[in-house]
Amino acid sequence: MMVSNMTDDQTDPPAMSLGTLAMRMFGATVAAVFFSGAAAGLIGALGKEEPVKPIGWVIMGVFAALTLAAFWFAWVSARRYYRENGPLTPRARRATISAIAASGIGLFMGMWMSVAGDAPGQPFDVAAGPLQPSVAAALIAIIVLVIAPITWFWHRNIDEHEEQSYRTGALIALYFYSAAAPIWWLGHRGGFLPPVDGMAIYLATMAIWGVVWFRQRHL
Repeated sequence: MMVSNMTDDQTDPPAMSLGTLAMRMFGATVAAVFFSGAAAGLIGALGKEEPVKPIGWVIMGVFAALTLAAFWFAWVSARRYYRENGPLTPRARRATISAIAASGIGLFMGMWMSVAGDAPGQPFDVAAGPLQPSVAAALIAIIVLVIAPITWFWHRNIDEHEEQSYRTGALIALYFYSAAAPIWWLGHRGGFLPPVDGMAIYLATMAIWGVVWFRQRHL
C-alpha cells in the first residue's frame, strides 16, 4: 500500500511551453549568427596570410563547432517540444517554417558580410565596415525579394493572439523610435552626443519590439 501511494504521488514534469521553445530558438539563432560570422570573418582575414598558422585553424574549428552546437541545441529543443506537446497545426507549422527560413537567410547574410566586409584595420566590422557595391546590392535584393515575402507569409499564418502581440510590440517600438531618434539628433546638435547611428536605433527598436512581443505572447 505504501509503495502504491508513493507511485500515485509521482507526477510527470511539465511539458515544454511554447515560450520556452521560442527563447531557446532565439538564443540558438543569435549564437549561430555570432559564431558563424566570427568563423567566416576569421577565415577571410587569415586567408590573406600565407601560410595560416595552426592556432588560426584551431580557432576557426572552435567557432565552427560552437555554430554546430547551437544548431544541435535548436534541433533537440524542437524535437522535445514536438514530443511533449504533439504536432503543430498546419497554420502554425507554416508560420514556424517561414520564421526558420528567415533566420537561416539572416544567418547567411551575416556570414557573407563578415567575409566581404573585412578591411585592413577593421576586422569583423559587420555593422559599419565597407562593402563592395555588388555585395551591398545583392543583400538589398535579398531583403526586398526574399525576406519581405517571407515576412508577409509569416504574418498571414499567425493566430489572433500572436498578431495582437505583434501589433502591441510594434506600437511600443514606434513610441520608442519617435522619442529616441530626435533626442539623439538634438543631443548631437547640442554637442554632448555622438553622431546619430541609424543602425543602432534600428536594432534597439527591433529589440524592444521583440521583447514586448515575447512578453505579450508567452508570459
